[in-house]
Amino acid sequence: MSLNTIREVIEITGITVNALRYYDSKGLLHPTVRNPGGRKEWLYDDEAVRRTKKILLLRKIGIPVESIAFVLEKVDSMDESLLKTRLDELREKRKAIDEQISVASICFCLISFPQILKSRMIFWTGCLKRFVAISKSIAGKSA
Repeated sequence: MSLNTIREVIEITGITVNALRYYDSKGLLHPTVRNPGGRKEWLYDDEAVRRTKKILLLRKIGIPVESIAFVLEKVDSMDESLLKTRLDELREKRKAIDEQISVASICFCLISFPQILKSRMIFWTGCLKRFVAISKSIAGKSA
């Protein structure tokens, strides 16, 4: 078992000192050894480094800090359902955002390029139909 200093853990994982200490205070990550030989340094074993990488990954995909301990327990027991659920949630959010971008793009066209839209009636009609369809879709979801 090798022990890594805080500096080594930072180099390996990209985490900050403040984040290491924060996750320690939240009970998610603990140094393997504290103050060995009278020194004021925390040391982390390879398992703690792996756990640090998992924590950073979970944060990156938007798992709240309060849920990480539960998720890590599930990940360690090979239960993929929680991560699949989160992935599905993110896909739904992305779909909603894509629809909002489409509506905003259409509105931009309507506001910024009226002379072009007037001369191209087919494009105008297509934009309006798409705008109406997306608006109905969004209105139906928020109801």
